[in-house]
Amino acid sequence: MDVFYRPDHRIRSLLEQLGVYDNLEITPLADLKREIGQYGKRRADVEASRDNLKYYLGFAFEVNRALDLDSLALSGLLSLPWEAFCELFKSKESVPARLIDALRVALTDPLAVEWARAQGTWLQWKRLEAIYRQEVEEFRSSDAFRRSGWRRKSITRPQHYLIGEIHRVLGVPIPPLSTRGQAFDFIANHGGNPRFQTEPPVPPMWGQA
Repeated sequence: MDVFYRPDHRIRSLLEQLGVYDNLEITPLADLKREIGQYGKRRADVEASRDNLKYYLGFAFEVNRALDLDSLALSGLLSLPWEAFCELFKSKESVPARLIDALRVALTDPLAVEWARAQGTWLQWKRLEAIYRQEVEEFRSSDAFRRSGWRRKSITRPQHYLIGEIHRVLGVPIPPLSTRGQAFDFIANHGGNPRFQTEPPVPPMWGQA
């Protein structure tokens, strides 16, 4: 017997728009129905987590069979002004019937893909850089940071990674480091994660290059 798992009420409006809230015929996979039924229960007891929301937004591309789209280029393309997006189809013989197909066609244009990937790179860098800076500041202002005991503990795997990146990217020699506190100071003295020290260039708005 095919049992339907009713999804969490907090995403009802989203799933109704996708036509999958309580339509068994277009929610064919039992494991997918279980995933929907477990929404918010594993990672957030009261409010849905950001990871939950990312998962279900991606589901929109799953049901439209568009998981093959370049996610980095799509990130940039979705920030393109509508007029500029329409400009991509002026030279086409016909306009795609569905929006998802229009996105796919747009991402076959070499110039559009080049711009979209550059824009997507910048957008994702800005988002991740903000998260990284916030995490560092929250740790520095936390009670755990003020308790000196953590400094004597062993170096963590993320610290080993960042130390290696500082050496690889910046060419900084690695001194003898044996504790978490020494590693923290070394990383902080060299600007933190090298990935977020240089902002990637913002591409000029489409049509202004």
